[in-house]
Amino acid sequence: MKYVCVFAHQDDEMRCLGTLLRLREAGHEIAFVTVTKGDKGLPYVLEADAVGVRDEEMRSVAAAFDAEYVCLGREDGYTYDDPGLRRDLLAAIRSTRADVLITHWTTDYNADHVVTAKAVTDAALFANLASFPTDPTTAFATAASAEIAMDAAPLGAVPRIWYVDPGAGYGFEATHFVELSPGHASRKAELIRYHRSQMDVIRQLSGTDYADQLADLDRLTGNRLMAGPTEAFRPCLAERRIPWPSDLPGRL
Repeated sequence: MKYVCVFAHQDDEMRCLGTLLRLREAGHEIAFVTVTKGDKGLPYVLEADAVGVRDEEMRSVAAAFDAEYVCLGREDGYTYDDPGLRRDLLAAIRSTRADVLITHWTTDYNADHVVTAKAVTDAALFANLASFPTDPTTAFATAASAEIAMDAAPLGAVPRIWYVDPGAGYGFEATHFVELSPGHASRKAELIRYHRSQMDVIRQLSGTDYADQLADLDRLTGNRLMAGPTEAFRPCLAERRIPWPSDLPGRL
């Protein structure tokens, strides 16, 4: 199957990297789409330079999964759910031939995350309908031209959607869990640190290592289940269905 991660920013995939590692090991394909270009992600660097840094870091993560990566190029911090974003996401979902989408929780801590989650959900529900044509002039079409062939054909079915645990709070109650082996947990930490610029920013702002923070969260989630490090998800129920059998790997 084709798993497409659609997140607001380069580095937002950090919370589900262990799951992606297990999916890739099982032979599934991965793709990454980011809505913003990461221009505000380095507060002490010129925006144009920040974009290049964030792009390079995200591409290094994508390469680790032999995955496609496309950025829709919106301004960081100013993402709005408008017709252009819907068309971009519809084009992205169709052209990547997504079977499963992984995105933010709908009441996440960041405004760009919240808008992305809602827009991804709404666009996905149109992905199999020919009455919603794919616009060949979208930002997606421009960004994807060198990497993903533009495919306007509606999907055969609406992709299943999974929301990623945003951390403590935010009204998120996980229903599905993916256990990580020590090897998965170690590799996840390595991949998180591919976002070197963000590790530096978080360290400057909070004095902490974000890869270690997420490892602690995974261990805490696993402890509650009497399991190893674990990532947590819940499905979108917009179509009043729970994906079954589960699209996620589950326990080891």
